[in-house]
Amino acid sequence: DTDIVRTTYSFIKFFAHESCGWCVPCREGTRWIVKIIERLLRGGGTERDLDMLVTLSDNMFGRTHCPLGDAAAWAVGPAVKKFRADFERYLTRRGAVAAD
Repeated sequence: DTDIVRTTYSFIKFFAHESCGWCVPCREGTRWIVKIIERLLRGGGTERDLDMLVTLSDNMFGRTHCPLGDAAAWAVGPAVKKFRADFERYLTRRGAVAAD
C-alpha cells in the first residue's frame, strides 16, 4: 500500500529543494509544509497542523512567480483534503514513526 503522507512528504521535499527562493509563498510555504509533515511523521502533529497544511497550500496557489509553487500547493492541499483520515492516523502514532 502507498502511504499518502510519506508520498506527500517526498513531493514537498522535492519542491522545497527545487525552490529558487525568489518568491516568499514558495520559499516559506514549502519550508513550513516540510516542517509540519516531519512533525506528523514523528508523531507530534495535531489537528491544527492538518488545517495549517491546507491553509499554507491555499495561500501559495496562484501567488508564486513560477509554476513550481503552484505544483507544490497542488501536491499538498488536495492530498490532505482528500485523504485526511490517512493524515489523521499519524496523529495517533505519537513518536512511533521516524521521518526519512
